[in-house]
Amino acid sequence: MAAIGGRKSVIGLFVDGLDVKLARVSKKGKRLVVDELRSATLVAKLEERKMVEVAGNLIDEKDPFALPDVQASEPAVMSGSEDNNAVLLGLLSQYKPKSYSLAYCVSEPSIYYHPVESDFGLKGKKLKTRLIEELKNVRTFQPTPDAIDSIVTDDGNLLCVVREEGLSLLNHLENIKGFLGNRLPTIAGIDSSDIALMNMVKMNYDLQPDEVSVIIYVGVEFTRLIFMRGQHFFQFAPILSEGYDSSNLQNTVYSRLLLEQDNLNIQRISKIILAGESRRIDLKSFLEQLLPDQQVDYLRTPNVDVSRLPAEQHDIISDYAVAIGVAWRFIDTSNKKFYRTNLLPDEIREGQRVFKLSWHGYVLLAAIFGSTLLFTKGIQEKLHDISEQQSMLDVKHSQIGENTALSNSISAMQEQLMRYNASMALYDSLVPGADKFSKAFSQLSSGVEDMNSIWISEFIAQETGQATLNGFAVNRSRIPRMSALFDNSQLKEVTTEEIRGETVYRYKIEVPSIIKQN
Repeated sequence: MAAIGGRKSVIGLFVDGLDVKLARVSKKGKRLVVDELRSATLVAKLEERKMVEVAGNLIDEKDPFALPDVQASEPAVMSGSEDNNAVLLGLLSQYKPKSYSLAYCVSEPSIYYHPVESDFGLKGKKLKTRLIEELKNVRTFQPTPDAIDSIVTDDGNLLCVVREEGLSLLNHLENIKGFLGNRLPTIAGIDSSDIALMNMVKMNYDLQPDEVSVIIYVGVEFTRLIFMRGQHFFQFAPILSEGYDSSNLQNTVYSRLLLEQDNLNIQRISKIILAGESRRIDLKSFLEQLLPDQQVDYLRTPNVDVSRLPAEQHDIISDYAVAIGVAWRFIDTSNKKFYRTNLLPDEIREGQRVFKLSWHGYVLLAAIFGSTLLFTKGIQEKLHDISEQQSMLDVKHSQIGENTALSNSISAMQEQLMRYNASMALYDSLVPGADKFSKAFSQLSSGVEDMNSIWISEFIAQETGQATLNGFAVNRSRIPRMSALFDNSQLKEVTTEEIRGETVYRYKIEVPSIIKQN
């Protein structure tokens, strides 16, 4: 059988005891098409495993596009050609894992229900957290947020759906992965078989708001009565632990129906809808005889296209109601008429997320790559410029430090000079005529301004005003000019000496009176 590409089909599975029902569906426009119905019988009942073991096998971070196995390259070893793994492989081997998604239903005791009187004005994760708090008073087992969901009842309250087990099928799928090309299909979700039945009724029957109908599902190991008011859940009857092969099941169902009608104070049941294995025990004829005024019929599916099925399967759609219902729910995810519950563990849900790209996605990806490369190059150029500017800035900071030190030195010298000037002014003001030396030095400074190579090494002044100048000159001719700066001065002595290998002239000049000069 050719595979349907693009994951446009969903396979729904339901295991009831040893019986396995499979429904493969697709969509044609907005209409559901049932492509195939199949059934098989397991060798033994499915055994439950802990969530950690199942999720650990199904999820591998190395391959986000599949549900790989630790030893994915080796097919799982079968313990006999007819064990449960072989049965599931016989059902799924003809389909390519990439071509479909898989959803399946579980029933009590793998799940349980708990009514809650209000949604507390909460939604999403906050509502789940509050529901978990409410469930602490019911059971010691505390569910995780991904194991709990809820639906709205006919009176506006909530019905919690809690998964306690129901993951063993995933383990068996993992075991046969090696025979499916080392790849498992996407697990779309896990739902309750009761909710799948109600979804089938909601999608195929136009029920009035005050109209009460009952779904009677006869299974292999159990029988369930589900009451609905209009399009909403009304009440569950306690589950009957008897299957279609029970000798007195017809009478038991009839008695339970009357009992629940009385307990729920239902004046009239407008429709009795039969599903599952009820056809095997001819439950319709039995109830029509006892309830002649009631409308009793097997589940009708006017909104389902069954043209692709063999003619002999057109009349047994109700037998596969659960499998079709769960597949329909997960292929038409945007339909708001469904009860949209999903008990799939988050570890599996997140591990299956695949990043898909169409042609414009690849264009965008190329644009992102190009822009990233361009921005990276631009950033490198900017970083190089910043490095150069930083180096220049460091040099400027160094120069600023040197200039600051020099400026501080100049400021210190200026302050010292100001102190000296202040001291000299003070000294000049203390002694009358104390400025005579200042005037003499001023005259001396102005006189030697145009002379070079002459030094004054000693200036000796007497109290009488007489002064003696001693010094050196490189040129002898400078000495008379020095002597001529003062009136009546006498050049007393000129001698030669060597200083640092150079011949210099030592001189001695006497000035009769500096005071008189001034």
